[in-house]
Amino acid sequence: MQNKKSSSYSSKKRRFRKTKGFGLTKKDIEKQVIRLLEKADDIIKDDMDMAQKYALQARKIQMRTRIKFPSQWKKRFCKHCKSFLYPGINSRVRLSSTNKTIAINCFHCNKYTRIPYYRKKKVKE
Repeated sequence: MQNKKSSSYSSKKRRFRKTKGFGLTKKDIEKQVIRLLEKADDIIKDDMDMAQKYALQARKIQMRTRIKFPSQWKKRFCKHCKSFLYPGINSRVRLSSTNKTIAINCFHCNKYTRIPYYRKKKVKE
């Protein structure tokens, strides 16, 4: 008897977990996340704390709904302290031609993130 109750309880719990969310489609959620990030990008020069709050809110929505950030926004978060980066204000960006990497230095945690880049080869016809 107890096994049936616990199994029906867990199945109800699973069903609830699947339907939990905003009631919006993935595209609407992606637009909302991008809108928050653009808003954070606009006001980071004036109010750093508010921009960090917008970015944190967007990141929480992204993690909760399991959507992926576009690559242009994914690189704007520090991999170590998860703060929103804006080049020249709270981060430094350097290109290394010898190692073919982009080095991003976060001023909050003072750590580096290195992202490789490659030049596209021209195809001769």
